[in-house]
Amino acid sequence: MVIKPLSYFVEICYQKDLKTNPMKQLFFLILVLPLLAMTSPNKEAKQRKVVEEYVHTLLNTDDEVIQKISNNEDIQNISPLLKLTRTFTKEEIDDIKGFLLFVKQTLKGHKYKIVNFKEGAKKLKKDKITPPESDRGELFYIYDIDQKGVFFQASIIVDDDYKIISIALGMCDLPQRLCFLYL
Repeated sequence: MVIKPLSYFVEICYQKDLKTNPMKQLFFLILVLPLLAMTSPNKEAKQRKVVEEYVHTLLNTDDEVIQKISNNEDIQNISPLLKLTRTFTKEEIDDIKGFLLFVKQTLKGHKYKIVNFKEGAKKLKKDKITPPESDRGELFYIYDIDQKGVFFQASIIVDDDYKIISIALGMCDLPQRLCFLYL
């Protein structure tokens, strides 16, 4: 048996009779397109690591340090993984402080695991919650192992540069929806 390299099969697909040969079209659709659409598992692992570091840092930061946040530099000092792209108003900073403290108190002493959008959506489906998708980056959730539930209100979006570009600030407005703060 002769094993051909993938480039051989790609070359076959690009021959001029691809448009007229249904078998080659089928081969291309079934085997080659999914390979092109796959996300590198290494990329997701790195993004997950960013979220793990963020949560770990948050849990190990004193409450007083979080309460003293008054500007962008203070936020950046707590977690350099946050990609801040604008200056926040006092009201936004107060919301950030309040929510960081809420997340910290909720997770303190609990075992947790970071799950991606697909895993989180599967777990949230049991609770009849449809999570929002992000077109700006990968969405991650914190799964509370002790409570056996996804901490939906603390969703985190990580971009392709492995920086956190958005954090959820809990539920807001009517109808209730998850509110994100894009950093």
